[in-house]
Amino acid sequence: MPSLAYAADNATQALPGPDLGAAWWNMTGGLVLLLGVLLVAYWLLKRYGPKAGLSMFKRGGLTLEGQLALGPRRSIVLVRFLNKVMVLGVTENQINLLTEVDDQHDPASRKDFSQTLQDAGKGDTP
Repeated sequence: MPSLAYAADNATQALPGPDLGAAWWNMTGGLVLLLGVLLVAYWLLKRYGPKAGLSMFKRGGLTLEGQLALGPRRSIVLVRFLNKVMVLGVTENQINLLTEVDDQHDPASRKDFSQTLQDAGKGDTP
């Protein structure tokens, strides 16, 4: 019977197993690293995506042409939607359409002011 006692004694001893604390820290560190990489990628896409021409950040035909602050929480906004340019009065509580202009020109084909002035100077003037 001594062999049975020896086998029972060996069974009660703790078997060496994986260190669960180290595995937990490795898993948590990997998760934090993955979330950090995803957050940085999201920030980069949001910051530089429209400049790079990524289509998922376009707002359809709606673009903000300009804005002028008139006071605290009051401004006039120039918005282009497809072939219309709208001037909006924006306050804290409401948005009012001040005027609307049909504009058939493509904003990408517009010249800056100095180029237009140079072209006008080269015109038919004697």
